[in-house]
Amino acid sequence: MAENVDFLLHRLKTARIDRDLSRVEADVRRRIATKRGDAFGAHGWQVQLAVSCAALFVGLAIAQLAGYVPMPRPLNSELVVLSDDSAMAPSVRLEGGI
Repeated sequence: MAENVDFLLHRLKTARIDRDLSRVEADVRRRIATKRGDAFGAHGWQVQLAVSCAALFVGLAIAQLAGYVPMPRPLNSELVVLSDDSAMAPSVRLEGGI
């Protein structure tokens, strides 16, 4: 395999150049610079909007499947007074309030 590579490299070295290679590096840099723009071109905001809507939809679907209720359940009057999050709970009033 190494002999084959050496033979091919020697053949390439002795071959006549059919193109001017003096501007290859500048051409490559120019092509890279033109490709560095926005990946989606002028449609970037449309892609962002689509991704945001998809994320919102997936989040709502997962919340629906998990049984998440955005509003807390209304508590019975006995539970309101004894709950920890109530400002009128005896434990909150004795400790100095919120």
